Amino acid sequence: MSFSRREQQLQRYLDGELSPEDAAAFAASMLQDAELRERVELGERLREGFAAAVAAEPRSEAPAGFTAGVLSEVRRLPSREQLQQADLTAGAVQLCRRILLAAIVLLGVGVAVHAGLFDLGQQKTVEAAPDEIEAEMQRLDQQILERMNGK
Repeated sequence: MSFSRREQQLQRYLDGELSPEDAAAFAASMLQDAELRERVELGERLREGFAAAVAAEPRSEAPAGFTAGVLSEVRRLPSREQLQQADLTAGAVQLCRRILLAAIVLLGVGVAVHAGLFDLGQQKTVEAAPDEIEAEMQRLDQQILERMNGK
């Protein structure tokens, strides 16, 4: 998060980090800017409230073993390198799965073509004797005539 120059100067004023000249210039700008004056007053009230809360309640210690427990859990977490390696591995596994799927599809298409399930533009011809074709044509013509006369 970045703060504007004015916000940084306000914070430094509240912290007492401004030089005497800068503090005087800031105080003069507060006289002219009501919003700035309100922000300074709010900041001062917040500081007083925090100081009163700290003074009113003594600090409590963390339970025994708390820090060791937290550090133990942190040490179990994977390192950045391990996470990056896991990402690379996951990408490689996904690529291998896709390649394997493509190979299976190609193999299936090849088997289907070899079995004759697909016509790859090869023109198949039916060879029959001209007499058989002529006899079949006459039979079909005869059936057509019978149906036309019967109706």
